[in-house]
Amino acid sequence: MGMFAANDGPQSRYVHVYLVKPDGTRDPLTQFSESEADFVTRALEYPLRSTFLRAARAIAQENWTPMQQRAPVTVFDNRSEPLRAADESFHLMVPYGRSSDTEKRNWSIEIQFWKLFYDPVKRRTHVRLDQTFVFKSNELFEQNPENSVP
Repeated sequence: MGMFAANDGPQSRYVHVYLVKPDGTRDPLTQFSESEADFVTRALEYPLRSTFLRAARAIAQENWTPMQQRAPVTVFDNRSEPLRAADESFHLMVPYGRSSDTEKRNWSIEIQFWKLFYDPVKRRTHVRLDQTFVFKSNELFEQNPENSVP
C-alpha cells in the first residue's frame, strides 16, 4: 500500500438492517427508496450512532409488510457455493406505502455495521461486525421536531 492508502472507506463498509418485533424475531429490510439508501450511504461515510439513527428514522417511516412466503436461510461453503437450506427462515419485508402518524408501532430497527479488514499476515481480507445499533420505537418515532429526519 502507498503512503496514504487504506482499505477503510465506504466501499469496504456495509450494513444489515432488521425490523425487530416485540417477540425478538428479526426480519431483514433490503428494499429501500432512493432517499433511504442515501441516508444509509451517509451513515456508512460517517459511522456514528447519530447518522445511523437518521437512517433508521427514514426507514421507519415506511409501512413494512412481510411477504406471505418465508425465505429459507442458505448455508454456503468457504468458496461461496450454496450447500443447503438451513432450518431457519425469514420473511422478506417490502415497503407498502407510508405509515400514518397515528399508527402505533412497537417494533425496533437493528442496524449492524460491518467492515472489511485486510490481514497482512494471511494476506486475506475478512469481514467483521464492527458495531450493532438498536433503535427502539421511542427513538424512531419521537415527536420532538429538532430530532426529526431532515
